[in-house]
Amino acid sequence: MTRLLFSIMLMLGILLVGLPAVVSAADLVLEPMPDTLQIAPEGAASQDDQFFSIAAPVIKSMSNGTVPLGSQQMKVNSAYSSMKGMKISPERFDEAKATLAYLYYSVKAGEAYENYHDTKNSVASTTTGTEFYDLAKIYYETALIWWKLIAASYPKVTIYKLPAVGDTFPDDDIGMGTVLEGLQYPILMEHRKPDPSKPYQTDEINTTISRWIEDNIDSIPLNQSDRNGKSKGYYFIMGDDVSRAKSTYVSLTSKNVPAEFYDTANYIDAFLYYISQAREYYNNYLTERTNIVSATDGRVPYGKSKSYYEQAQVALNLFRDKVAGVNSTTTIPEFPKFDEVPLGPQLDSEGTLHDYWGGTYWS
Repeated sequence: MTRLLFSIMLMLGILLVGLPAVVSAADLVLEPMPDTLQIAPEGAASQDDQFFSIAAPVIKSMSNGTVPLGSQQMKVNSAYSSMKGMKISPERFDEAKATLAYLYYSVKAGEAYENYHDTKNSVASTTTGTEFYDLAKIYYETALIWWKLIAASYPKVTIYKLPAVGDTFPDDDIGMGTVLEGLQYPILMEHRKPDPSKPYQTDEINTTISRWIEDNIDSIPLNQSDRNGKSKGYYFIMGDDVSRAKSTYVSLTSKNVPAEFYDTANYIDAFLYYISQAREYYNNYLTERTNIVSATDGRVPYGKSKSYYEQAQVALNLFRDKVAGVNSTTTIPEFPKFDEVPLGPQLDSEGTLHDYWGGTYWS
């Protein structure tokens, strides 16, 4: 802790004397950004257009929000990963480096902030987690400096905020992205705009979603014994393919479709995205409900999971009669009951393990 506090004081002091010194300090107290960006060789084609076309929508999606968390953090990190090895023209190299650094340190700020809340909420933790909040603040201040170098290129964008140390953990994705008509939650990425000059890929989307529904919904075993005693909802949401729903969603968003199919494509995207969010929150529910160092019974993530799950059904209702191969009456299974997963043993603040009936296993 003493070392971290010293690093914070050093960082805040160096922040006053300019960018080069800040970056040097970051190398000492932070995880420095890997130096993988390349200058395009003389006479060779650069990847400037591709680089900045990836960066722009991601930077805009963070505008006036909170430090990237959850799915937004994944989106930013994905963009950074795809951009970091590109070859940039000498004329735009400094701008590209600043852009990449902004994304990198934004992800690091979000990771540190998540660690702060995880530590604060764990009964097994020996600290309040403020050391991680202080680290998040350093990353945020570093990202802010890089942001100032590129802000002129994004006149309508306002940098995200780092919540105060006493604030509750923000809801993942709430307030970010685009809310489609008839739905409650935003999707992080809308479907690619139709491009009549390129081949349409409607058949690929129809095939992907119809097979996904067939494999993950229509094939759920009728007998509970074939589901290991679990409900249909649990069997569905914990399925292997469902764990990859987000990657399927991201893949489909890039498919070119005609204008008349655009809204349907967005609802298909939303269905998969909502399912992926429901799965993530359900995993959080399982962790909080069964982990001995958890201080809660999983009620909060369960409620969020259920809400996304119900919105997935709404999205399904909006496209199921427009896709060949999908039954117009298809529904996802009833969401698992709150107590389907038993409450695991709980470790109290004095180190005593209790089962959920209140009996003591050991102390």
